[in-house]
Amino acid sequence: MATLRPHPKAKATRGTGKPEKKAIRPPQRVRQSSPERIRSTPALNESVEGVRQVLSRYCFALDRGALQELGTLFHRDATFSVSFEREQQHTGRETIQAWYERFFQQRPGHYRHMRHKIYEPLVTIHGDTATAATYFDADSIHIEGRVHVVAGRYEDTLLKESGQWFFKERTISVFYHYSPGSGQEGMQS
Repeated sequence: MATLRPHPKAKATRGTGKPEKKAIRPPQRVRQSSPERIRSTPALNESVEGVRQVLSRYCFALDRGALQELGTLFHRDATFSVSFEREQQHTGRETIQAWYERFFQQRPGHYRHMRHKIYEPLVTIHGDTATAATYFDADSIHIEGRVHVVAGRYEDTLLKESGQWFFKERTISVFYHYSPGSGQEGMQS
């Protein structure tokens, strides 16, 4: 009968002649340093939500053609530019509102059932100023009956004055536009 011998490098436990069993330890977790966490406070949350509401109110006012309401979202000294005008700047609330009025007057019937959809904005708050970068899609039915989609990004600086947020600077970058085809208004039964 053969006898089993311990491996020559195995340590024997005292007095037993049997190899010592090593305790298996679970792997230790290595703590990784993470980027500094942003501490959420009620005031910060309120400011972020205030900025988000300005972004949403802009879209709803534009979609309804409520250009007077849209104008009130801009600070009296705001600047505005859009990429298809090669970054020409428009300054002042009244000038910006007049730009929107001209834009739609020059394109009657081109934007029926307009819908601006914004994606989650990247908002940074610095006291009474904020920045927001927001991707958007806007679709509508053009005068010929085709659906038209525009995609781009809003780059904004906002200012809080007397407890209310306003656009201080707004740059609209249009990335591309396309038509997926014709659209049918309403529902067919």
